[in-house]
Amino acid sequence: MQTTSAERHESTDLEQRDVRALTEYMTTLPLGGDVYSVTTQSGSEYRVDAREGRCTCPDHQYREVECKHIRRTRFATGQRAIPAWVDADEVDAQLGEHVDGTPKVAATDGGVTLDSFGADGDHDDDRPEDCDCEELSGDFPCWPCVRDGRRELPESDQ
Repeated sequence: MQTTSAERHESTDLEQRDVRALTEYMTTLPLGGDVYSVTTQSGSEYRVDAREGRCTCPDHQYREVECKHIRRTRFATGQRAIPAWVDADEVDAQLGEHVDGTPKVAATDGGVTLDSFGADGDHDDDRPEDCDCEELSGDFPCWPCVRDGRRELPESDQ
């Protein structure tokens, strides 16, 4: 039996509505102020008021829970950080694509870093664990990236 992304994450601290908000194909479009239109992969469209935490979907209306559409809007706009341990390859590539905010990923040290989950799929997942390229100036690569063949040393002018 094949399992869905949501089922594979059942044992984690991430709630199932969070998993669906991050992994299902949804488009979040700003309508003005803190109101958004969220269209799901099935074609259903719901209005989300991010400020008030309200949605027009049945899950929110009848169960009075924070539905996946509200959660999607909060993740997409950066109002809520994506846990650092979430696999970026599982996150819908359109997350945050149509809104002004930028998705945020919680850092393992307790801080928050910004990370783009664009459609290009380039998440630097192939970086060595000990990569420190960001600390170096210019285009000079760090030794771990050279060692692992991820980057090459620049040509010498001599």
